Formats: sequence, C-alpha cells, structure tokens
Amino acid sequence: MTASVRKIRLLSGVAPFLAASFISPALAQTGGPASGTTMEPPTAVAPADTTTAKQPAGKGAGGLQDIIVTARRTNEKLQTTPVAVTALNNQMLLTKQIAAVTDLARSTPALSIGTGGTGPASIVYLAIRGEAQNSPNSFSDNAVGIYIDGVYVGRPLVGNLGFLDMASAEILRGPQGTLFGRNTTAGALNLTTAQPTDKFEGYVKAGLGNFDQRVAEAVVNVPLTSDLSARFAGRYDKHGGYFPNPYLGHAQGDVAGEYYGRGTVKWAPSSLPVTLTVSGDYTHYRDHGNANSVAAINPTGPLATFSGLGAAGVPGFTGVNQPGAVPITQFIGTQFPHTDPIVSNSWRDTYGHPTTGDSEIDNLANFNSAGSATANLVVDLGSVTIKSISGYRLSDTGDSLDLTGTPTNGGAFVSEYKQHQISEELQVSGKLGNLDYIGGLYYFREAGNERSDSFTLYNTPFGTSSRNFANFVSSSKGAYAQVNYHVTDALRLTGGIRYTWDSRFIDRHGLVDFTVPDPICAVGVNAGQPLSAADCTAPSKAKFSYPAWTAGADYKLSQDVFAYVKTSGASLSGGFNARPVPSFASISFKPEAVRDVEGGFKGEFFDRHVRTNVAIFYAWQKDVQRIVNTVFGTPPTLSQYVSNDGKVHTYGLEFEGTVIPWKGMAIDGSFAYLHARYVKGSRIEGELNSAGAVVEVDRSGEPITQAPKWTASIGATQTFEFESGKLSLHADYSYISSRYFDSATAADAAQEEEVAIENEASKIKAYGLVNGTATFTFRDGLEFSIWGKNLTNKPWYTNVFNSYTGLGVTTQFQGAPRTYGGTAAIHF
Repeated sequence: MTASVRKIRLLSGVAPFLAASFISPALAQTGGPASGTTMEPPTAVAPADTTTAKQPAGKGAGGLQDIIVTARRTNEKLQTTPVAVTALNNQMLLTKQIAAVTDLARSTPALSIGTGGTGPASIVYLAIRGEAQNSPNSFSDNAVGIYIDGVYVGRPLVGNLGFLDMASAEILRGPQGTLFGRNTTAGALNLTTAQPTDKFEGYVKAGLGNFDQRVAEAVVNVPLTSDLSARFAGRYDKHGGYFPNPYLGHAQGDVAGEYYGRGTVKWAPSSLPVTLTVSGDYTHYRDHGNANSVAAINPTGPLATFSGLGAAGVPGFTGVNQPGAVPITQFIGTQFPHTDPIVSNSWRDTYGHPTTGDSEIDNLANFNSAGSATANLVVDLGSVTIKSISGYRLSDTGDSLDLTGTPTNGGAFVSEYKQHQISEELQVSGKLGNLDYIGGLYYFREAGNERSDSFTLYNTPFGTSSRNFANFVSSSKGAYAQVNYHVTDALRLTGGIRYTWDSRFIDRHGLVDFTVPDPICAVGVNAGQPLSAADCTAPSKAKFSYPAWTAGADYKLSQDVFAYVKTSGASLSGGFNARPVPSFASISFKPEAVRDVEGGFKGEFFDRHVRTNVAIFYAWQKDVQRIVNTVFGTPPTLSQYVSNDGKVHTYGLEFEGTVIPWKGMAIDGSFAYLHARYVKGSRIEGELNSAGAVVEVDRSGEPITQAPKWTASIGATQTFEFESGKLSLHADYSYISSRYFDSATAADAAQEEEVAIENEASKIKAYGLVNGTATFTFRDGLEFSIWGKNLTNKPWYTNVFNSYTGLGVTTQFQGAPRTYGGTAAIHF
C-alpha cells in the first residue's frame, strides 16, 4: 500500500462436553448516560426467572423457559435463532445489576467496552469479536449499532444509556448489516423499553449508597381506556466523586445530577388490526470530569523536558509547573511501572488540573442533554404485517479534560457535540407457504456540529491554542429483503441482501490562536489568513454505497437441539476528519468492509435443566478504520484522526450456558476465546526514524485494539420461599484479559525501547470484578435490597490516551471502586 507518515515525534459434539465441564449463561430478554458509574439496580432485584416457564405436563417441569428474541426483526425463540446472541430480559438485567450499556460487558462473551477517555462520560467505545471503530465522534461511526425500540442511535457519543424500566437487551455478535443496516460490522445492541399494559401497576423506590449516593425512581402504568394505556418512568441519581484530586480540591468521577424521564402511550383498538405506540424521553446529566492516571512519562518528551526547564528557572518555562509538581514522575499511578518515588499508593488518586484561563476547560466537567421521540405503528393483516418505525433524537454533549493527568501545563481541551436526527423505516413481513419473508425501506438523516478548543504546551514558547469546529449533514438510504425457506420441518435455508447509499457533508472552520481578537484560519483555501480578511471554510462531501448480505442454513437435530451455519457481509460507513491531519494524511476515510462465516449449536438437556449455546466464527476485515493520536507541526498541533489501516483476520469460540441444579438455584456463565491479527504485510506505512528520515515500516505485527483474548463470566442466584415473602441472593464474577487501546512499531533500533514502553502503557491489564445483591420481597409488594459492585475494590481501567511520542505522556482512565448501598421499594 502507499506509504504514509504515521508516527509524528515532537521535539524527539462440543456443546454437551462443554456443558458437563463448564456450565454458563445465555439467557435473556433500555435513560440517561451513566458515568463509569455504579448505580444500584434500577429496580429492586429479584431472581432470574428461569424456573417458572409454562411447560407441557411432564416436559421440563421446573426447567428453563423459552426466551423470545427479535434478533432477526421478528419474534423467535432464542434456541432456534441462527444468530449468536446474548439475550437479557428485564428480570436478568435487574438481578445482574446491569444499569447501563457499559454493564453489558459483564455478561456478554467477546464484548469489550471502553468508556469516557478523551470523550464525554456518555460515550461508549464498543467492540465485538475484536471489531471496533475506536474513535466514534460526530463524523465517524461505531462498529456496533445501538437500537432503542427499533430506532438507530446515530451518535455513540450518547451511547452509554441508562437502563430504566427496560423490557430486554439483546447483544448480537457478528455482522448484522442485512436487517439492521450500516455500522453493524461487529454486531448490534437491540434494546427494548417496557411497553404499556392493561393493568394499573408500578413501583416507587429510593436508595442510599457510599460516596453519598442518593437515588429515586418510579414507574407507573395506567390503563386509560380499554384500548388506550400509558406508562411513565422517571429517575434521579447523584453521588460524590470516586477519585480524589488534591489540585482541584474535589473528587472526580461523581454524578452531580442526572435526571431522566420517559413516557409511552399505546393504542390498540379492538375493532382495528392496528397498534400504535408513541414514546418520548429526556435526560440531563452533569459531573466534574473524567479522572485519569499517569501510566508512563517519556523522559525525553516535551512534558518532562519543559517541566525540567521550568524547575531550573529557565525563562519562558517557569509557568509550566504548578506548586509541588516537580518531579512530574511522582504522579505516575501506583499500578504502573515506576522507579522514582510516587506521591500516592492509592490507584484512585488523580492530579489533572488545567490552568489555561479558559473557564470551560479549567472547570473540568462532562455534560449531556438529550431527548427523543419514537412512533411504532403495526398493522396486522393476518398473512402480512406492515410496520412503520419513526424516530427523532437530539443531543448536546461535551466534556473537558486535562490530557496529562499531572498539575502541569501540558495539554487540555473542551469539546462540545450537537446533533439531531430523524429516521423512518417501513417494513413488510409475512409468510407464503413454506417461505417467511421480511423486507423494507430505510431513511436516516442527521445534522449538527462539533467544536474542540485545545491548549497545547501552554505557558511555554511553544504553546498553542486551536479551535477545531465543523458542521455536518449526513444521510443514508437503504433497501433490504430476507427470506427463510422451510425445506422440511427440520431444515431451513436463509438468504438476504441490503443495499445502502450514504451521503456525508462537512464544512470545517478550524482556527489557530482562537483566543486573540483576530484568529488565523487553519483550513481551506484561506488557511493562514486572519479571520477578518477572509471566510474560514473548507466544505467537503462524499458519497458511499455498499451491499450487506447473509446466507445460511439451520437444522433441528431434535426438539431440543439446533445447529446452524451462515455467512454474512457488512460495512462501516466512511467519513471525514474534522480535526487537523498531517500533510500526508487524508481528510476522509473509506468504508470498512467485513465478512464472516459462523457455525453454531444450541441445545437443552436433562429435561430443560441445562442449556448450552456455542458459536465459532472466522472473519475478514479490510480497510480497517483506526484512530491516530498525534501532535504535529510547528507550532505543535494536538489532533486525533481516523485512517484506513490494513487487513485483519479474526477467529474464535464463544460459549454461553445455564443450569438449574436444584429448585430455586440458577447458575449461568459464559466465555469466549478470540484470536485477532493483522494480515502480514497489509499495513505498510511511513514513519520518522530517529534521524528524522521517512522509512517504510511494517506495522502488521501490532496487536488489534480492544481485542481481549479471553472474556468470561459466571453467576449464581438462589431463591428461598417463605410464608411472608421471598429471599433472593445473587453473586457474579466477570473477567476480561488484557487489551490494547493503542500500539506502535519502531522505525529503527534506537526507537525500540521507547516504543516498548509506549505499547505497555497503552495496554489495559486483565481484571475481574465481583458483584452481589440480596433482596427480600414481601408478598404485599414491599421490597428491601442491599447491593455491591466491585466488592474486592479491584483496580481497573476503562480507556487509554496515548501521546507518549507526542506530548510525552500516556494516561489510563480509572474504573469505579467498590460501591455498595441499599434500596427500599414498594410495588403496586
């Protein structure tokens, strides 16, 4: 491939066997953003409802119930759906304390989730089977599509949704482009909120927790007439910070206030074959910013060099260090390699404290205000069903961050992202003899803007301030069809295709020295001119089109045993970089294409007391989209952009299972093995060697980001029945092996030691988390619960910012420490 300079250096029969050896989970049938946050269960916890399914007499009495999923856009039993899917119903979400999208990683094999980082607390960096877009923003998309009540959430910047009064969450693994559309190359999160019913019911709950947590929520369902019903849900949450910051004078990682409300109305007239459901929600969230811990400081990088010059009293650098900031190596986190004495042995401490003079940046914060409206219309004509899914969403989200995690003037920024979107899907499904079919048309349009103000190496002769601002408009159109043909009662063939047409427009308005009265334009034909002399604009547009497809066969080996094979293809949309890119890089990037083959086995054994689901897969990716964090140019410019980087092959094994060993006990678990590598020689790029010359480097030996080799979980719930009520005890453990969030390759031998340190600092080490709950529910509806998360207070991290060869520092972002609390609820 064409070389491009990328490193910028500044100033230097399997299932039954598995069931017997390891029984694990695959059960399952969502809000405002949650910060890495540990909210207690969204409603009072109750045991997983795995033993109360209605079974034919003498068949599976007390065994596992059927789980209904919509992984193929229609209702099907999980055990006869030819898709690798983890399904969690409402009761399972509550039992496992899955309070937000980020918590899904604790129960889903091969799912890796990063949060926060340089993005707001509401962002999620999703990866399934090692497939991810690790810089989703206003102009690039996630590889895992998020759908709420059938509506696509266009911006992963608001993807860390809280789960209040949810009906189900389904995590589909592997390309899902045929039925779900673009940006599902890794999979999809299919979330469904609880719908209105014909009963008057609900609950009110209040809770307290450590870190001064206060929470209140309520749900009420009201039948208005025989044909009309409504459901309302609301939540308030607040807690203190998890991560002390002595330089700020307060802790970070708090929730200063989160408000969320949703209302849903359902009209189902008995005289018409029509069901109309309309819902709307709104969330408002604030906190005091993401905490980060220094993982490594480059001794020859700008941060260490300028800090040393400041300590020596060199003119021009005396403002670099804040009081007590020397030596800066004292701020390396206790969990990371260090030789010099460090200021704290607590993994929770953080020290970032920007003093740019810009209050938006210096007052570190995350904020999010978002709302949506959805309408689902279903017309059931018997043999044909017509469905319309209409959606509108808008959001205003942002964050500010000190990039270095030290009380120095290395680098800091504030970003704000505004977006609104509309979507419409018209779907037709039905049955013709042995043929099941579903097809539809889809339209999506979004618009908004993104602003990022940054200060780099400020209070030094090399300091810069820059504003990256761009507005955008994007649209997508699609048409799809999929059929299932029943060759026999046991054998079924599936085929489907989709075609998508994307259009993207961006107009950049970047500025240099944006704080002065007449800043300099940094983009377009007028780059280098003062803003008063010419318009600062750089419009660009692009169009992409691509197919998605699937083909497969499945077979019922018996009433309780099912097997399938399939192959699929999908694409991750191309886009633009709004932030500055080096001269050798491109402002745009191409779609990423993925295809795979998958085989699966789903079975139930021992009178439906054991369930095992297994999937194996092999996937091919090309034009892989990857993020580049860089500082380049003179004066230095801090930036982050996306490029297409080589080809990747992945393969792996996933297992989920559940067992009911005795009455009242349910044990579930999962594990996944993943092997992900670049194709040798597919990622040849130009880099600067230690002498400053451009040389070609083969980067295909680097690890794939967000591709843990192992993920696993196990949980158990025991229920005891008493005359007065029911006691439920639950505990679970989840594990994820080490994973990289960035990596590099040395251009020559002189760089090898530096690159080795950089790569190690960009790797989040393996960790396991333990959670538990205990709940007593009285028969009159009163309920008391105690809960805990990360009960062993395990140090763990959620994301990485790597600028070891740019600013001269790499930081990691802490996950929540041990949290615990209690709740009281009344159900009516």
